[in-house]
Amino acid sequence: MGITVLWWRMLACCALWSGLVGTARAGAIPEYALKASYLFNFMVYTQWADNGAGGERPTALNLCVLGQDNFGAALNALEDKSVNGVRVSVTRLLGMSGIKKCHLLFVTEREVGNLPAINRFIGDAPILVVADTPDASEAAILLSLEGKRLVFDINLPRIKRSGLVLSSKVLQLARSTIN
Repeated sequence: MGITVLWWRMLACCALWSGLVGTARAGAIPEYALKASYLFNFMVYTQWADNGAGGERPTALNLCVLGQDNFGAALNALEDKSVNGVRVSVTRLLGMSGIKKCHLLFVTEREVGNLPAINRFIGDAPILVVADTPDASEAAILLSLEGKRLVFDINLPRIKRSGLVLSSKVLQLARSTIN
């Protein structure tokens, strides 16, 4: 089975588990429901420095949204899901306070101008920073709509600086990887 087929099956399962398919019209999944599924899958296929061999296992993986939240119920559906036996917690942030408690930080369009300051603030902390705005080249993962497809690019230096390890499955599915 090809990696692309595996990814889409995994995405479909995630959407079904999250109850997102029921909100779709004519079989199409709304943009932010699809993005929420991608965020969840990024969490599944990321190894954080604090949950690796010899490290303490976190009690929750914190998925945070910084700025105006367009996800709505799509992220709420991920609350209390499990990633490798660890509960997912969803937090919406209005400022940088609390960012260092995040495992995955989604930076919204309104906050993307602050991305350089956000990266300086988090430094080498094991936080996967994701954005969906073309101006967010400093994010670890950049989501983009390409026609009707959602694609993503990976900033490897940012990933390595954070001490994160992305599964080779994610790397293979990326539209591009920036070295």
